[in-house]
Amino acid sequence: MQRLTLSRLYNWFLALWSYNDLRPDLALRRRINRQVLAARPAHKVSEWYQKFWASRGVSREVATFIYQSLAKYSGLQFAKVLPSDRLCEDLKLPLICWFDWEMSLCEDFYEEFGFELDDYLDVTQLKTVADLMGFFNQQVAMAA
Repeated sequence: MQRLTLSRLYNWFLALWSYNDLRPDLALRRRINRQVLAARPAHKVSEWYQKFWASRGVSREVATFIYQSLAKYSGLQFAKVLPSDRLCEDLKLPLICWFDWEMSLCEDFYEEFGFELDDYLDVTQLKTVADLMGFFNQQVAMAA
């Protein structure tokens, strides 16, 4: 049996400590689902698109991508999210998603649409879901 060196033990504790800082806040996620989103009607992705995004000129593909991706990353009932919901203040995305959700979103966007956003996406500069949707729609429109 290999002896555990002080250095390896320190690394193990550091990794364990870091995990708590990097993992999603599941209690906060549940609270948002119960207190912010629960009373709202849920929309299937096609209804969500028609109700909120078609009139704004957002492509169906971008709206579907955001709907599915943010539901996956956040664990929120994204079918109840509104364009006016603020990413940080209302939905608390940085706290309820894994630490690397923005990077994963960019990777998934690349797989779906074929170009990279790593150098362009700064979620701190986007206030609402509508801002995020507009940013992604603009990236797709510029590439077309």
